[in-house]
Amino acid sequence: MKPDTDAIDLPTLAAAPLLAPPAPRWLDTRQAWKTFAAHRPQPPDLADCAPLGSDITDSDPRLLYHGQMRMVRTPAISRALPVVHQQIRANRQRTHGRIGIIVEGPRGTGKTVLLQAIGLHYEHKIQRLYAPDDNRIPVITLSVPAPGRGGARNWPAAFAAFLGLERDGGSDPTRSICHVMRASGTLLVLVDGIQHLRPGTDTEQTFDYLEYISEQTGATFVYCGRGARSVVDPMTRDRETPLEGGEEPWGDHMVLRTRRIGFSDEERAEFTQIVDVFDRDLRLHHHTLGELTHLAPYLHKRSKGYLRALSHLVCQAAQQAMLTKTERITEELLDSLHLGRSITL
Repeated sequence: MKPDTDAIDLPTLAAAPLLAPPAPRWLDTRQAWKTFAAHRPQPPDLADCAPLGSDITDSDPRLLYHGQMRMVRTPAISRALPVVHQQIRANRQRTHGRIGIIVEGPRGTGKTVLLQAIGLHYEHKIQRLYAPDDNRIPVITLSVPAPGRGGARNWPAAFAAFLGLERDGGSDPTRSICHVMRASGTLLVLVDGIQHLRPGTDTEQTFDYLEYISEQTGATFVYCGRGARSVVDPMTRDRETPLEGGEEPWGDHMVLRTRRIGFSDEERAEFTQIVDVFDRDLRLHHHTLGELTHLAPYLHKRSKGYLRALSHLVCQAAQQAMLTKTERITEELLDSLHLGRSITL
């Protein structure tokens, strides 16, 4: 059976010449998200890269590629997408009463990657199903904005910035936001960093506004962050009816909980599937297919099953293999990395 794990295409930085040092691509504007979703690169072909033994510069395309390899479609992502689709299908024709989705989990367990994978899935799905339309905006991606004067968060400005709406002085762009989202068929609004909301007025004002946007546009909201359920549910459930004895104080949002990959036999096999995708995507001159997969037990122990740590270990090892000209990842090389360790200076 083919493992239910694969690489999800992720934008890579362009080849030289670079006009500025490499930097992340933030997905807080429509154009940035469209570029992210439309670009479907493959790992570089070694035949097109600098020959073996060449000096590696900071702008080397292969070094940049190994700085952040393609997103991995983990078994967790594969399990999540059909569940998300079920909720969106139930929401899409409703003029009111939509139910959102919550993504929560500990640090380093892939919450933001899952959120982006959901957005990519629907961006690509709409493109496949319907005629091309440059005005279509099926997905909006936002992070919780920083508090402004008086502690209020400027959600209208965040939406307007993503949509590219020009603001007229201090006027409220909410009406224009709703009009554009309706006209452009916005299906999903992804909100990351929900844990930054403070209890009380901050949270209440936020969900009053986001609920209004959802009701006026028909978009399904996905809220992501550590402890997101405890932030979202108290604001969206019925708070007027007293709870019955033993009734849990949770609302009706679907909750997708990410986790570290533990050490049971089943979880070890799942972890190995993920390492195997990294293995197939490595572009090192002396790498032999399966060599990294063979190191999965070491990587599991070293990363403690956290996907963020695994990604850093593989990417840093690949870059170090290039810089040392060994061009392969070994346990000795991985053991030389300082990730998660104290350094006495």
